[in-house]
Amino acid sequence: MIKKFNYLFLVLCLLSACRQDSGQDKDGNATRIIESLLPEIMEKIRQDYVEPVDEQKLAEGALNGLLTTLDPFSVYLNKKDYQSLTDAAKGEFAGVGLEIVATQGMIKVISAIDDTPAYKAGIKSGDMISHINGQEVHKLSPNDALQQLQGEAGTEVSLTILRKDSDSFVVKLTRAVIKVNPVKFMVKQDVGYIRIACFNENAGKKLHEALQKLNSMSDINGLILDLRNNPGGTLEQAVEVASSFLDSGIIVDIKSRNSSYNQTIRTINQDLIKGIPMVVLINKGSASASEIVAGALKDHKRAIVMGTQSFGKGSVQTIFSIPGYGGFKLTTASFYTPKGNAIQNKGIEPDIIVEENEASAKKEEIKPPLLSEPPLDYQIQRAIDLLRGLSVFQMKGQYGS
Repeated sequence: MIKKFNYLFLVLCLLSACRQDSGQDKDGNATRIIESLLPEIMEKIRQDYVEPVDEQKLAEGALNGLLTTLDPFSVYLNKKDYQSLTDAAKGEFAGVGLEIVATQGMIKVISAIDDTPAYKAGIKSGDMISHINGQEVHKLSPNDALQQLQGEAGTEVSLTILRKDSDSFVVKLTRAVIKVNPVKFMVKQDVGYIRIACFNENAGKKLHEALQKLNSMSDINGLILDLRNNPGGTLEQAVEVASSFLDSGIIVDIKSRNSSYNQTIRTINQDLIKGIPMVVLINKGSASASEIVAGALKDHKRAIVMGTQSFGKGSVQTIFSIPGYGGFKLTTASFYTPKGNAIQNKGIEPDIIVEENEASAKKEEIKPPLLSEPPLDYQIQRAIDLLRGLSVFQMKGQYGS
């Protein structure tokens, strides 16, 4: 008993000495501290840790610890993660189709991408993932968590979901090759409907194809741009999409501590539908590029924004490549709407708040051209009613009746 006590006292003394040394270096060069301490700690882990460790994971953990201390979006990307990120931007990757962010020891779902295993299983924006394949998420590094969600098509992954006002439940998903069709177009009643699921590198091109179809119709009284549960994508595609509905003006302001990242981005096209009344639908799953588009169209009064508050992901991540190792994402700037409103942690406030109410959605006939058939839910119906009302109002003003 005395030996155990003495050993414990020795450990506490050593720890105390380390803390004193650390305090002396508090105002020293951080790089020098890392260079001197990290090799020593690594060597101690090799020699004295209770069991052998994977040094590659240890190194990745150290890099991630450095970056995730900053914010949830700055992360190290090993070769596999870096490739997955590149594939996702192209619109094809293997996984379950979730856009996520690490927060408070769990994974928060920003949204489930349309027509993916996660979407079909009913996973929603705001859901929290506490376990992956039975492992507690707070014990996994961001890389480990991401790798467990990804994997070969046809393999299974089990997720424990925590949802507000509900008991936790387990969902088993079969991974698939995710080929994201970013844009779907149809006509509902006499209103054009365009759904953008994400802003991958094909979004702008597919949108232009849909708008060409819309322009060929003479009986269209308005357009709904549905950005609900759209987790975002590339800034370039957000600018191209927003520019498709504006003749001129600012799309987004980018502001940073480093002035080299500061930028005011303006329209690059002209309004391709020549002022047709618009409603933009958003919700808490609308993030990043979606918020840039919604904010620009709202501030320029080009569209009425309807739905619920968006997610509030308005920071810019720059991807830096590290040849031979992968790369890392680092938050370098923040997005602001044309009127100077910050998006980060605030989101876009709708002009008209319309909560989801699927129970009251009406079933309406959808006429061609038909690319897919999402349900005519309550928010879409409210948008249609508003646009048809605006059309009647404009006709009365035109003919003086």
